[in-house]
Amino acid sequence: MLRVFLFFVCCTLPLVTSCSQGGRVDALTPARISLKKELIILDPGHGGADTGAKVQTVKEKVLALQTAILVKKYLSDKGYPVILTRSRDIALPLQKRTLIANVSKGRVFVSIHFNSCRMGNISGVEIYYYNKGIKWRQDASKRLAQLVLERLIFTTRAISRGVKAGNFHVIRETSMPAILIEGGFLTNQQERLQLKNRKYIEKIAHAIAEAIDIYFH
Repeated sequence: MLRVFLFFVCCTLPLVTSCSQGGRVDALTPARISLKKELIILDPGHGGADTGAKVQTVKEKVLALQTAILVKKYLSDKGYPVILTRSRDIALPLQKRTLIANVSKGRVFVSIHFNSCRMGNISGVEIYYYNKGIKWRQDASKRLAQLVLERLIFTTRAISRGVKAGNFHVIRETSMPAILIEGGFLTNQQERLQLKNRKYIEKIAHAIAEAIDIYFH
């Protein structure tokens, strides 16, 4: 019976063929299987004819999608399943964005935007959550917002404009904890130059992904 049991275990172990530094193939190394099941919904703001904020050639809809795609990549690398409400430059009604999130039963919803202001000297990152309705959702949304803000400020050294209560459709009508990120001001010349830099967008995306991972731990 012991031989039969050992044979069964060996035959049912997931296998990985990987070369070690010495060139040896470890054919019986158990594969790393992610046990993470927290579905993340990422919502790149605007799209299509709706460009969002636009200053010179810099468009909010482009930055939002670029950032969301990178966040998805970093979260996928950590083992999380991720859904984008839009993965290309299309117009998407707010109602459809929340429908996608609610039907798919995501664990958190993160809407990604970039800011604008008539006063060009205003800069920094601010994050919104909906502070009404079910108490546990309020608290969870606020906690996620605080974690994301902390990681963003630590990573980018941007000015913190704080966590704020907001009544935006996408964070109000979703059934899971939800936040809306304003990742910087296109109307601030210095911040706009940073946002045009791919490396800076990567920093933003990394920070968001790290904060979401911390949230679930």
